[in-house]
Amino acid sequence: MIHGISTDNKKYKHINRNEIKWLCKDLHYFKRITEKYIDHIRPDDEKKPDKSLRKMMTVDRVIAIIFLGIFGSATLVTGIYLLMKGTYLMGVPLSIFGVVFVLAFFLFERYR
Repeated sequence: MIHGISTDNKKYKHINRNEIKWLCKDLHYFKRITEKYIDHIRPDDEKKPDKSLRKMMTVDRVIAIIFLGIFGSATLVTGIYLLMKGTYLMGVPLSIFGVVFVLAFFLFERYR
């Protein structure tokens, strides 16, 4: 307690102590401390917009899905097919480009 109210209902007239006034001051002090504590530990999610709103389909995400996702997957599958067929001249570069595009797509989606 700041001031303390344990005076056993005695009025100290020589120093004019008022228990109700001090109790109110103590309660206001505790209220301020509690509000500061709650504001400090409150999660920031209430202030930020919802994650579903932030992950809307933007232009860069659409381009990444089309170019990195679809084109990269198609390039990788074509490269693997050409490697199995025995055409190493085109199979190796297409496989490498496909792996790079698919990896870039996964990293883009993970860390955006």
